[in-house]
Amino acid sequence: MATRQLTQTILVVEDDPSIAELIAWALDDAGFVVHTAPSVAEALRLWEQAAPDLVVVDFLLPDGLGSDLVRAIRRHTDHDDIPTVVMSAHPRAREQARASGADACLQKPFDLDEFFVTVERLLGRDGAAERSLHD
Repeated sequence: MATRQLTQTILVVEDDPSIAELIAWALDDAGFVVHTAPSVAEALRLWEQAAPDLVVVDFLLPDGLGSDLVRAIRRHTDHDDIPTVVMSAHPRAREQARASGADACLQKPFDLDEFFVTVERLLGRDGAAERSLHD
């Protein structure tokens, strides 16, 4: 994967350490700055420090739903345009991700190629991922 010309920051919110580590490693290897959090509360604590360009969040977390974090991000008037990806094996995740304002939803398990296509599309902000989730 090509190294990014301008460093972009991604916040990964995932409570399964092996999944969080894999995603963080792949993003780091692609040249992104990566911050990880295992919960909604930790993600909100890291929010100002990380200043993410993209948030990738698991749907089911120990202290809430990833869609709750997306809603909190959307309520921040200064940050309501930050792209968000919800990932889950939960059957209702896509519906709740759409309702929360998430830009994309990836069904677990997903492959890294699919993941990176989604990340690049959202960081490019061409709208294709938004159309696919909200249509």
